[in-house]
Order: sequence, then structure tokens, then C-alpha cells
Amino acid sequence: MLYRSDVPHDGDADPAHVPHWPPATVVDLRTEREAERTSYALRGAERVPYPLHGAAAPDSVRGSDLGAIYRHILESVPERVAAAVGIVVSSPAPVLVHCTAGKDRTGIVIGALLLAAGVAPVDVLADYLRTADNMDAVVQRVARRARPGARPLNPAWLLTPAEAFTEVIKALTLSAHGDVRGWLCAHGTRRDRLDEWAQRFVQPAVRAEAW
Repeated sequence: MLYRSDVPHDGDADPAHVPHWPPATVVDLRTEREAERTSYALRGAERVPYPLHGAAAPDSVRGSDLGAIYRHILESVPERVAAAVGIVVSSPAPVLVHCTAGKDRTGIVIGALLLAAGVAPVDVLADYLRTADNMDAVVQRVARRARPGARPLNPAWLLTPAEAFTEVIKALTLSAHGDVRGWLCAHGTRRDRLDEWAQRFVQPAVRAEAW
């Protein structure tokens, strides 16, 4: 019902490890410039372009602190994060969420969705960390679409540090709004949509660890 990935490319083989493909809805979090550079079509899927923030785009990452970039996104555009979550929970499933690498902007939105569904923070973090196994292939795909003379990728963009994504989990679950659902609703997500979303997960995870 919920997928995340790097940007699809025309000619990609259908993934064999997911039960339903293509997805009914694709939420594209890339900037307009990124989308113009790498366009694609998934037959039968409705693409919803929703640029989240340019700070985590591969040609925009500054410095080496991904945690600071993630905090900046959550603090500067919380309403866009909440709206992206709202799009997913209100759209026909399965829903694919992607940006360019599928770990930074996508990681924030997927993390919020999983936490809102009752998935334990330790498991949300583990899902983010799984991206490390695929980053070499992601970098090769990005390189094939790079413009001539484009600046090299910032090495920070290639990483999936646990401490950086822990910042996301803490910001969403330990805010003045009480928990992740309080945070999302405070910034515009409808509570009834979140209730429906949580009900889709038939076996709620035990919150085994505090953040």
C-alpha cells in the first residue's frame, strides 16, 4: 500500500518484490528543475507533483550535516510536509513516494506516515537505513542523467546516517504538539484521514523504544 523509491526511469523493469505494480498514485517530491531533467511515465499511475524542498536535492545539498538539513525542512516548511502526508493518506493505494534518491525528502514523508500509523520508531529508522544498500545503484542512475559540467555530488548526499534520521523522529514525536499525529494535524493534516490511515495497518507495532 505504500512504496518509496528513487526517481523512476523510463525503461525500468517492474519490481518483482512488490505485490502490486504499477502504483495507483505517485507522489513526486522533487523540484521542478529535477523533474524536467528526469521525466518518466508509469502507465496507469496518477502522478502528483509536490515539490517538498530544494535543500535535499542532489545539486543543492550544502555542508555535511544531513540532520541539520532534515531539521531545516521540518522547521521551514512543516505545512508542506503535513500536506504531502495528507496527499498520500487521501489517495488511491498503493502509493509510491519518491524524490531523486528516495531517502531524504522521501524519508521524512515516509517516516511521518509510518509513525502516524503506529510503527515503532526503531523500525522507522531501520527502514531509512535500508537505503544504504542501494545507494551505489542510485548514484549510478543519477550520474547517467547528469548535465555536462554538473558539479560533483556532495558526499553527504550519499550517506544514510542513523543520527540524522533520529533527528526527524525526535522532531515529529517529541514536539510541543504531543506526538507525530499532533504535529501533522497542527500543520494541516486532517485527523480523520490519519485515523483511516492507521486503520489500514492491521497489526500495530509495539513502541519498543522511546525517542
